[in-house]
Amino acid sequence: MKASFRLKSAAIVAAACVLLVGGTALAASGIVSSIVSHNRIGSETTTYVDISKLENDINMDVLTVERFDNGFTFRSAEIFDMSDYSEDGAKMADASGLDITYSKDGLPDIYLDIEPVSTIRNDEDTSMETRMVGDVAVKYSLDEYLFLPPNMEGQVSQELLDRMENDDHFFISYGSDQEETQMITNLIFDVNGVHYCLMTFDTTLTVDELFDMAEELITEGK
Repeated sequence: MKASFRLKSAAIVAAACVLLVGGTALAASGIVSSIVSHNRIGSETTTYVDISKLENDINMDVLTVERFDNGFTFRSAEIFDMSDYSEDGAKMADASGLDITYSKDGLPDIYLDIEPVSTIRNDEDTSMETRMVGDVAVKYSLDEYLFLPPNMEGQVSQELLDRMENDDHFFISYGSDQEETQMITNLIFDVNGVHYCLMTFDTTLTVDELFDMAEELITEGK
C-alpha cells in the first residue's frame, strides 16, 4: 500500500516532498502510513543571511544560493517540524528541516525543502529520470496531487484509492482548504546526510532548466 499523509497546517510543500518519488515508506518496525508537518511559528525570515541562524536552530548545515542563474531569487525561509506515524497511529520519528521559497516575476514560486536523510524510510525509486552531478544522483519526477480538505478523509471514491495504489505518480493529500489538483515537478538528491527536494507547482520550466538549478545548488551552494 502506498502511503498517503495528512497535514495540520499549510506546510504542504514539506510533507509533499517526502513522498513525491512514490513508493511505500518501509521501516524495520512497520510502515510509515502518515506524515504530519507544520511550520514553526516565529521562524520565518525574509533575509538571506539569517538562514545561518535557522541552521543553528535545527543543528544542520545546508546548501543554498541567494539567486539562481535563471533569475529565481530568495524570498523567505522557515523551519518545519515533521513526524512519521505508523498505520496504528504510533509515532515513529520526528525531524526538523527548512522550507525555502524562491521567486521570479511571472513564474510560479520554486520551493526548496531540506531535511535530514530518513533512517526509517526506504522508499521505492519511481523517479522518471536520473542525472549525475559528480557523485550525486539527482532524480526527477512529475506527479499529480489531489489536495483534499481533512473532512474528506474516508470519503474518497474507491476508483481514486485504486489509482493511488497503482499509479506511482498520483497522490492524495488531506489538509487543504478546498479540493484542487496540481501537477508538481520535483528533483530530489542527498548530499552529506541531508535530503533536498526542489519543487514547483504547474511550472513552465523545462526539465533541463530544473536540472540546471539542482546542479547549481550542489556545485555552488553554501
